[in-house]
Amino acid sequence: MLSNAAGEQVELGRVSFEPAGEGRWRFKVKLDADRTSEHFLAMRPFKCLTGPKQQICHFPYEVEPVISRSDLVPLEYALMFLHKKPSVPHIGSRNGHYYRLRWAQAGGTLIEGRLHDVDMDPIIAPKGNPERPIVPADLAEADENSHWMTRLHIEALPAAK
Repeated sequence: MLSNAAGEQVELGRVSFEPAGEGRWRFKVKLDADRTSEHFLAMRPFKCLTGPKQQICHFPYEVEPVISRSDLVPLEYALMFLHKKPSVPHIGSRNGHYYRLRWAQAGGTLIEGRLHDVDMDPIIAPKGNPERPIVPADLAEADENSHWMTRLHIEALPAAK
């Protein structure tokens, strides 16, 4: 679920989880085809969600889809987006959306995220660690007044085995 400070909410899709052992979960992200539309931008297709002032386009980076209580980065990478104004015909790598995730409570089942701005150049042309090319220093907390959907919520995580 994506949301903003004005109370607007959009269910963009679903994240399903299954226990992967040792306190870890394998996940799968599936965007809702009825809520997104396909756009050909930057020489490739993107699934985009269009709002009144901003269009956000899914831009996942593939890593092993497994999270734990201490590591949500793979899910963060699966939920990255690029943004642009709906009327602009192109998209730029400097307009990245990165939801920094955390557990809402210790031992809980709710994962919540706050939007950060990020330049996606390290994803497009990785240097250093290609598994995790974006590091915390690359992130800047997003201004809620400049973006449409600034929060992300994921519920109903199953118990780990």
